[in-house]
Amino acid sequence: MTDIKSEENLQQPGQLIIDELFLTTRDMHEHDLVGHLIELNIYEDVWNPHIHGTVLVNDAINLIGSYGIGGGELITMKLRTATYEDVPDNVIDKSFQVYSINNRSLTTDRAQTYELGFMSIEGISDAAIPISKRYTGNTQDIVEDIYEEYMQEYRRPVEAKEKATLVIGDTPHASNVNYISNFWTPAQNLQYLTKYAQGNQHVGSDFVFYESNKSYYFTSLQQLISVQKEQLFEEYVYSTPGLEVPHRGGGDTFIGINLGKKHCTIEDLKIPRTIDTLDGVDSGYYSQSVRAYDLFTKERIETYVDVREDFESFVHTDDGIPVPSGTPRSPYSQMGIKLLNSFAYGSTPQGIPGGKLKTTNAAVVNNTLFRANYFNSFKDYTFEMDVPGRTDIEVGKLIKLAYPKAVDKPADATYDDIVDDVLTGAYLITAIRHKIDRIGYVMKMEIVKNGLAKSIGIVDDGVNDDIK
Repeated sequence: MTDIKSEENLQQPGQLIIDELFLTTRDMHEHDLVGHLIELNIYEDVWNPHIHGTVLVNDAINLIGSYGIGGGELITMKLRTATYEDVPDNVIDKSFQVYSINNRSLTTDRAQTYELGFMSIEGISDAAIPISKRYTGNTQDIVEDIYEEYMQEYRRPVEAKEKATLVIGDTPHASNVNYISNFWTPAQNLQYLTKYAQGNQHVGSDFVFYESNKSYYFTSLQQLISVQKEQLFEEYVYSTPGLEVPHRGGGDTFIGINLGKKHCTIEDLKIPRTIDTLDGVDSGYYSQSVRAYDLFTKERIETYVDVREDFESFVHTDDGIPVPSGTPRSPYSQMGIKLLNSFAYGSTPQGIPGGKLKTTNAAVVNNTLFRANYFNSFKDYTFEMDVPGRTDIEVGKLIKLAYPKAVDKPADATYDDIVDDVLTGAYLITAIRHKIDRIGYVMKMEIVKNGLAKSIGIVDDGVNDDIK
């Protein structure tokens, strides 16, 4: 099917077409699960290398006993929002492997329910593929080699037509490494490389390796944000009873299919954390330092980062500083120590940045400094929301949240009069739970912003001026 079905109508938010949902046993028998489905959950997030999920089934034909379901079977699904064209960007289409059976219960003397846990095939096979070899060279090349040689699978292995893809961000990489994979799995190698990968445009070792429902990604979070800031995916609206908040009313550009406001209205919103200044100081998010010493050249360096003074050096969801001016902070609240040897690791290289040999991977020094600082910026302004499901979205997308002001609004209120100018703005989707049952399709999203529409207080607050 390549065209929109004329008989399909998108009447209700989260209206889903299950084109396929079937189980393939180890002896290659296929069994449709649509009629047995109670609830399907798919989990994806930017801090997890593989998608996983569960399917709760009502088994009145003894499928589990007759075919000896015990792990290793394939669950293949093709999910599509009603009226969407059947193209890869619009659908969730992939096979997963069963790894667990949980919550098994008899409902009658002839029927039972149980939950099949599944994961991407790449995730199941990962633990059984230890790699013992030396890797030397550019991080981009090594990532490609490991993924293609040890990890890449067909999205539907039985059909063996289309292989899963890996998107590598911020290329070409500026970083080289030299290390030994000591029986590490492919995913462990790629996660190790996220710490030392240095991109082409952005400072900091902020790379992550994860899988969305569309592809694998090895990318800088700054790159994810920067390429989407001018073209957000969608705007989600949070309206309290009696308040009408316009959808896509702020003049931004959106690239997602415009389904209309009712499909983008937040059903439930929780804000577990807005800001925690004590954690910001203790974790090193607000300020920290690293001291590096080259055992060969005897050079040393001390580097600092301050969340406010260095804010413009990093890419954020919005350009305003989210940490209040005057917040007490010290680069010595968190200090990292790096021992380097530019002679032993000349091909990596691991020398002092700007030192005598001038052959350095800055990420080797900065991974404990910039990486921790930037990742900690995603703790504050964390929102959890329930929204109607749609199959063209994935983690890593940048969306806009329209959050209303908690004040009286004039009768002729404009968009800017209605929305909060601090909490409204761009958010990065860091996790999605796709929940599908007989009632409908809902997405439980975690979204985070690490920059505000405007800074809290003056930019130059004078803190740490006597140190740096």
